[in-house]
Amino acid sequence: MVLGGTSLVLLAVTIRDLQDRYGVLQMIFMRSVISLLLILPWVLKQRRKDLQTRRLGLHCFRNAIHYVGNVGWFVGVTLVPLADLSALQFTVPLFTICFAALFLPERVGSHRWIATAIGFAGALVVIRPGFIEISLGTIAVVSSAACYAASQVSTKSLSETDNPNTILFYMSIIFIPISIVPALVDWVTPSWEDAFSIFFLGFFGYLAHACIIRSFAAADASFVMPFDFVRLPIAAAIGFFLYYEKPDLWVWIGAIIIFGATYFNTRRETLKTGDGREEKVDQ
Repeated sequence: MVLGGTSLVLLAVTIRDLQDRYGVLQMIFMRSVISLLLILPWVLKQRRKDLQTRRLGLHCFRNAIHYVGNVGWFVGVTLVPLADLSALQFTVPLFTICFAALFLPERVGSHRWIATAIGFAGALVVIRPGFIEISLGTIAVVSSAACYAASQVSTKSLSETDNPNTILFYMSIIFIPISIVPALVDWVTPSWEDAFSIFFLGFFGYLAHACIIRSFAAADASFVMPFDFVRLPIAAAIGFFLYYEKPDLWVWIGAIIIFGATYFNTRRETLKTGDGREEKVDQ
């Protein structure tokens, strides 16, 4: 989950590099094509039955709602500072834990609710409701958070029956037909000068999803989500060095609270599960 969050920050940097030349909808389509090319070597080595799924409907729902979330997040990347973008995305764990409690057969313990609430409080310290401007970018990012939460709960459910690479494969092949028509509305022919940036657009998107899907396969959704909070200090540092975005003292205070919440959740989960958790990880 930590590596997945870092990949999302690097994906945001790539989007900013391309935003003056390509529209958001076209970037989503190009990312989908690159992601499919990256997973094809694995697909070609598999037997046909290994790629089959009995839950095609859930795959379609997951990717349709994820596409809507992508649009909101890509729009937010172009309009919101990176640290604020990450902080606003921290509403995802709240949505995710609520959805997980309603739709997944997992018990959400009180320590997970506490850790998530404390982590979200740290995010509120950063964004300071009532002081931050309610803009199109803010609305887009928060809306995308709800869509991502629904997508992630679907991913957790799918990981119980489908291989993580199978989930990525269906994401790639479903995303392309979903995203191609909107992309053609304002299509700009890619130039060779942008080849590396376009490749990294797909690479970081692929890596983020691969890591997040595997984190859900390894543990309950409500357990792994607080680790996504680590994305904030990474985003703040990159925003400062690349775009001269200067996060104030409240950003770091919020980051300390978030790290504390993540440590509390990890420590509490380790004490609760003992050697069983370690054996599961080793396997």
